[in-house]
Amino acid sequence: MGGSGVPRPTPPPAGHWWTSCSLQEQFPGFVHRPAGPVDAHHDQVRFTWHLGPEGAEPPVTGFDVAVTDGDGRIRTVLGFLDRVPG
Repeated sequence: MGGSGVPRPTPPPAGHWWTSCSLQEQFPGFVHRPAGPVDAHHDQVRFTWHLGPEGAEPPVTGFDVAVTDGDGRIRTVLGFLDRVPG
């Protein structure tokens, strides 16, 4: 819990959605990985990520913002793309 008594949200494990997503089939050899620390405030959490070949500069970067309910379960996820090829 956070200092205000509100449960501190945590994002899903790195790559969690990626392993079960059809995007993995569209981009074979790409790895979804965290790109920095997780920021959390009350019922919101923000985390940045990279998508690209292991050990190479990622061609796709972005961040997600998740909003949780009162029990810390993810209610909404908003995804933003910062860099995409082409």
